[in-house]
Amino acid sequence: MEELAVKNLLGQYLNEHGYSFQYAVLKAINDLYDEGKSPWLFEVAEFPVEVNGTPTHIDFILRHKEAPFYLVAECKRANPAISNWCFVKAPYVSRDIRDGNERIVREVVNANGGTSLQWLKRTQDIYRLAFEVKSTAKGEGSSGRGQVNDALTQVLRGVNGLIKFAVDGLCKGKTALLKGQSYAAFMPVIFTTANLWVTDAVLSKADLLKGTGDISKFNLTARDQILFHYAQSPTLKHSSYNYSDDPGLSDVLYLEYTRSIPIVSASAIAGFLPYINWSDLDDWNK
Repeated sequence: MEELAVKNLLGQYLNEHGYSFQYAVLKAINDLYDEGKSPWLFEVAEFPVEVNGTPTHIDFILRHKEAPFYLVAECKRANPAISNWCFVKAPYVSRDIRDGNERIVREVVNANGGTSLQWLKRTQDIYRLAFEVKSTAKGEGSSGRGQVNDALTQVLRGVNGLIKFAVDGLCKGKTALLKGQSYAAFMPVIFTTANLWVTDAVLSKADLLKGTGDISKFNLTARDQILFHYAQSPTLKHSSYNYSDDPGLSDVLYLEYTRSIPIVSASAIAGFLPYINWSDLDDWNK
């Protein structure tokens, strides 16, 4: 009886804390690579990093087979009771952004130990607000609201810690992450069991006096992946920034804070990985 009780509790802990999901995601990714359907190799799991005195472990890191491009992954098994993650666009971001046409960015570490951003492309399909909505399923464990923010915070702490690790290594003459190239590129990604929803609600059309929007006038659409922009807090950032000129607040919002984070449903892994290539870069000034 004791053995059965321990076995049941152990299984419960492995599921609730996300380890079962994390390694199932890794197996799916590894299978895709072995089958020639994805260019992303598994590098390491539970990699320890530290940023601003706070240690953490990255769930796992993937590397592109042809270049030193890294995906820093966080796996989030959503509490079934609040497993609907809903995303909304922000109608105002900065003076320099028109019609929500935002840049997708990735961060790079250069061979000289400096860091910078690269533009991948512009898109209007960017979300900046996230909410957890109740489902009909029964809850598990003690985790409640805040799972989306927790996942965003964790993955950004991981990618900043890995960039710090790369910069510190270059200062000591160690270039393993660059693989002999002039730079290495990094992007965070979240894999989740949550149901992902987006809305076409335009928040700026809310009633100015009541401060409420008309629910009947917006639609909700299921997605298997979305692109989220998160302005990371200073406590999450590494400190190895260097940029020229005298940027305005709109540029600083990107250069220091905003990061592009794909959030991907577990069912969409096979469709997501083959297309995260990053081979075509855009001009910063466009």
